[in-house]
Amino acid sequence: MTSTRWLLLLALVLFGWNVWGYDLWAPNEPFFGEGAREMIDDGKWIVPHLNGEINTHKPPLFFWLIALCSLPFGEVTSLAARLPSILASVATVWLTVRLERRVSGDRVALLAGAMLTVNYFFWDKARSAQIDALLCLLVTVAVAAFGAYRAGELDGGRAGLAFWAAAALAVLAKGPVGVLVPLGIVLVTLAWDRRLSSWRGFAPLLGPLAFAAILGAWIAAATLWGEGYSVWGALQEHFVDRAIHGMHHAKPLWYYLKVLPYALLPWTLLLPGAWWLAWRRRDRPEDRLVIVWIAFVVIFFTLPTEKRDLYILPAWPAFAMLFARHAATVLGWRDAGRAPATGRRWVTVPQGIFGALAVLAAAAALVVADRIDDDLIPAAAVLAAILAIGGCGILATAVRGAAGRTLAWTGAMVAATLLAAVSVVFPLLDPSKSGRELAVAVRDRTAEHRAGGGRVLGFELINVVHPVNLYSGGVYLEEVPTSEDLLRELSLHAPLYVLADSELLPELPDAVRQRMRVVYETRLSRKDLQLLYFGA
Repeated sequence: MTSTRWLLLLALVLFGWNVWGYDLWAPNEPFFGEGAREMIDDGKWIVPHLNGEINTHKPPLFFWLIALCSLPFGEVTSLAARLPSILASVATVWLTVRLERRVSGDRVALLAGAMLTVNYFFWDKARSAQIDALLCLLVTVAVAAFGAYRAGELDGGRAGLAFWAAAALAVLAKGPVGVLVPLGIVLVTLAWDRRLSSWRGFAPLLGPLAFAAILGAWIAAATLWGEGYSVWGALQEHFVDRAIHGMHHAKPLWYYLKVLPYALLPWTLLLPGAWWLAWRRRDRPEDRLVIVWIAFVVIFFTLPTEKRDLYILPAWPAFAMLFARHAATVLGWRDAGRAPATGRRWVTVPQGIFGALAVLAAAAALVVADRIDDDLIPAAAVLAAILAIGGCGILATAVRGAAGRTLAWTGAMVAATLLAAVSVVFPLLDPSKSGRELAVAVRDRTAEHRAGGGRVLGFELINVVHPVNLYSGGVYLEEVPTSEDLLRELSLHAPLYVLADSELLPELPDAVRQRMRVVYETRLSRKDLQLLYFGA
């Protein structure tokens, strides 16, 4: 087996191990799982439905993929829902290796793929039933097609067709950002190259036609058979309004300065040296592309009001290549004789600090587990042992100036820690992260009421409604957005069951609260939830 295949096998194990061992975690994963479940259940695949109603929050591609992966199982399982992200992320690792091999050779390419594989943030999204791993792959495909054209390895017709097809699928996955991000990277890179006119050779007609055909087919189907689905309404509400005003995740302009330190672990402290080295070599086309790729993605998602850490995931292949080139230069694998004057300390000092932090984290893990829950102590002890041994190994090799071994110890410790976490920690966290228990309680305790034609309302639940739908087997809640709406429903249709955030209940009049009886209560997605019965 070649080294690349071993790396891809490692990626598959890290991304896929035990994804079947715990439920889809609220609030985000059940959203996609439930959308796929309803596609299978009601046979309406053209546009997503959630809680029994048309949903315009996301385009359909990711729901389609989960539904297709679920067909062999007969239902949406944790494995089936996460499988598209796992496969997309393994493909992204492979494509990153392929991209870097073109300019740096096998060793540096494998290092880039390995650094991407054991990065905490990329790993986390690779095993989550969320769109962003798929978007990352499609953006990488588009940029890789452009890179092949720019390097003269692929003619403009084929490269442009691949670019525009990937961009169209990215739009079907996450909306307009799917084309704006790769298009921006390409145009800024060409402008820096002073070759903007060469864009005309990049499938100027066939590519956009393919893009329009792929998107147009779905838009036409959604308009004709989408039961009132409005593509343009969805665009206005969830792209324009989200960018300008924010919906649920309005963040300050400097938000990503807080995200990058933890999201780039375990390579965070390599960033200053890696960026400085890439900037020194900006006369090289491959380094200009990586600089633009990272900078454009981060700036593009910084400007809108709505921000989340996972939005900048499409920059991660470029970060991996940036780090690998830096490390390879220090190790003498690349540009022999041109390494920075400080030599191996560019790697050993940052990673040595990381090793020291790992040893401290080992001690902290035991203390935190002891304070939270005694049941967590055995799992915390496993993690602490890995962190302590790995951290000491990193420190020992860093002190000796062995940069290559320092990197190897870092990768091995992180891989072992991640595997241990999903094997022994995630299953323990599952009851507090999964909505299964809540869904079963809603289903069973309202069964007689619903059988008689009674209704179950959801009051200010936002995404909490979706795990209820998913794990109850299709119990839909009629959502009421305000206390005024709830009061009107109670005056017209009692008796009723209502699932509500308990923090909002004091808004109700005393006379109404005296009628309610708490049937079940739990905590999920930072909400204290109560299932209430309101008598006539």
